[in-house]
Amino acid sequence: MSETIQQDEIKQKSMLRLIFTHEDGGVLIGKNGRHITKLKESTSASWFVSRSSDGADRLVVLRGSIEELSNAVFALAQHLGEQADQSRLSESSTQFPTLRFLFPTKCIGSILGLGGANIAKIRADLDVSWLHVFHDAIPFSSERIVEVSGSEASLQAVTSWLLQTTMPELVDLQQTSTVYCPTKNGLRQMQLQERQRASCDQHSRHTSSSVVQFDKERLSRKRSHSSLEVDSYRPTAVHRDADRKRPRRSSDNSSTRSTKHHSPSTRPERYVHSPRHSYTDSNRHVSSEQQEKLVVPDSIAGRLIGRSGNHLSSLKERSGAQIELSPRVPNMQDRVVTVSGRPSQVSSACKLIRDSIRSFEDLET
Repeated sequence: MSETIQQDEIKQKSMLRLIFTHEDGGVLIGKNGRHITKLKESTSASWFVSRSSDGADRLVVLRGSIEELSNAVFALAQHLGEQADQSRLSESSTQFPTLRFLFPTKCIGSILGLGGANIAKIRADLDVSWLHVFHDAIPFSSERIVEVSGSEASLQAVTSWLLQTTMPELVDLQQTSTVYCPTKNGLRQMQLQERQRASCDQHSRHTSSSVVQFDKERLSRKRSHSSLEVDSYRPTAVHRDADRKRPRRSSDNSSTRSTKHHSPSTRPERYVHSPRHSYTDSNRHVSSEQQEKLVVPDSIAGRLIGRSGNHLSSLKERSGAQIELSPRVPNMQDRVVTVSGRPSQVSSACKLIRDSIRSFEDLET
């Protein structure tokens, strides 16, 4: 008796959630709700279609028993197939209609099975052309997409199998988990991420297989004669002579072999221009540079630049510093002048700029 009551409760509480793009959801509803009304009348399941604003995705929520839900999916797939024949859906290029179910993440393990064994079995047994579980959950939710493509009968059978596999945990998880709230282009973004991930995984698998094949070929390849000679090194007569000390010549006296201390003016050219010393000199030059920023009214910035940049070029030549103005930004009354160079150059340039601004302001008054 208790088992019968529990089964009746499951029949009443069974719920199936599907996701569609904004365009496909509009075709699903039809003009003035004609299509969705027809689907409701042809099935005994309860139908609910979410409202779409600003191009948000559409959610279709079906309620009823497992048999009622599978029959509703059959009618839905049949309707999508008819619309695909008329080339009115964005997925009309596929041979069979594609449905995307939303399941809580904790139910995905029972759907996949150990090592994805259930997926391969369902593809073969139920004649499904495509069955795929998205790797990641939808952002800001705990639901994942189960994508199925096939004929109307195969979609009906897969729906029944999905519900039987995940029940009765599906009922509790749907009530406690965070469900997906439709957003604009949410489904398209998830599809794009899934395709990018699949391409990356395929590339990594191809790379790893190539590396393994290369290692196998390298291990199986016979070692060359030169590598054997390196491993079995034996000092020859030439090597032994090279290890001996060079005989002392008459020119090697104590004065010539003693350490010579060169003055900076008489240092060898190779020592003076060595990378170490040139690097230190360049660092000393970089550290001596200075940068200062001035705020200039936008109304005066044009005069500071001058016609064809003549005034700004004159300031650069007179001070020797680098002077740059920030680009004009709408609704901003000031612009930034960046002055860089040696401290004396920066000081001279700042003084010239301030004098120029003061003269411009005097002319306005």
